[in-house]
Amino acid sequence: MQSVCTNGGLHEGQQVLCADWIERMQQACDVAPYYGYLVWLNQTGHLFPAAPRSSWFAIGAGTSLTWIDAQHRLVCVLRWIDAARTKECIARLMAAL
Repeated sequence: MQSVCTNGGLHEGQQVLCADWIERMQQACDVAPYYGYLVWLNQTGHLFPAAPRSSWFAIGAGTSLTWIDAQHRLVCVLRWIDAARTKECIARLMAAL
C-alpha cells in the first residue's frame, strides 16, 4: 500500500490529502532553508546524511520522528529513539533497502 504522503495525497484512487499541501510542506521557508511547512527538510543532507535529499521529517518530543521518502515510497515512524543514535538508525534503514 502506498502512503498518501508519497503518492500525492491519493489513497486507493481517492484524494485524501491535498496534493498542494504536501508540495508546500516540502518547500523551504525564507528564514530557514532546512525547514518547510511544519517539517524538517533534508535537501542538503545536513539533517540526516544517509537519507535521500528529497526526504522530509516531522520531529517531535522524545525524538518521535516521521520520515517521508517518496523516492523509496517509504514512510517510517520512529518513536522514543535515542537522539544521539538517530543518524545511525536512518543509515541502517537505508542500507537495508
